[in-house]
Amino acid sequence: METMDGETASNESSPPLNILCGICNEFYRANDLIFSTASCGHVFHKECLTRWLGRSPTCPQCRANCHRNRIHRIYLNFGERTEYDDQEAPKQPVQWVAIDLDTHSPQDAHNVPEGALQCGTDEDGLPTYVARGYFNDDLLPASYVPQKKAAFGSWSCRSHRLVDGVEVLVLNDCDCQWVPGSTGSFPPNALQTGYSEIGEVTYTGRGVYEGITRLGKVHPSHKVMYIPHHGQEVNTSSYEVLVVTPRVEATCAP
Repeated sequence: METMDGETASNESSPPLNILCGICNEFYRANDLIFSTASCGHVFHKECLTRWLGRSPTCPQCRANCHRNRIHRIYLNFGERTEYDDQEAPKQPVQWVAIDLDTHSPQDAHNVPEGALQCGTDEDGLPTYVARGYFNDDLLPASYVPQKKAAFGSWSCRSHRLVDGVEVLVLNDCDCQWVPGSTGSFPPNALQTGYSEIGEVTYTGRGVYEGITRLGKVHPSHKVMYIPHHGQEVNTSSYEVLVVTPRVEATCAP
């Protein structure tokens, strides 16, 4: 890249930070694209990390499970500290907040954050929260059960317990509605929660099964909502789909 003074900018001339990429063992520089794994938080050059994950579904540093879609860009601060560094960033209206469910985590790490959306119960009568989790090549709409320290999602005729890559929906100043749907239908403004292995968008739904309001996965092309239930995947063709609209004052009700 050429500057206004005619000088050529390059990664070699940009200021280094005294941190090494764990794959190539080179110092990060200000112009580098730097990515982090979502589950364990280890940091690498984007090119190094994507090349690694093309061969192995694990973190290069700690070997924890790491899906190729569970990485994101971070921005390292190479400048001097300013007064703005201590200012808290404004809350986003809709966030998917990661839950730490590692067995060695602090005792309260599984607690849901403020603003988490509770809806219905599981088959044992325990409160469930709107969540999602990665499983194989899918991002599954799921129900998070704090008392069980796990989320549950349905995939390929089975219910799956999810403890890695679980995210809980957190709302700030939002209005949410449950809009009736059936046989795969969904409103145009439905919250896009997950996707299938072929890239089809899936949605958070709720429906009544055996007299209990249950969270599930609306899969449009399958024309049903799937529910994880006692280790199995059950379904219903009649359900409600979650719609979230940011606004000044939230009126969400479980």
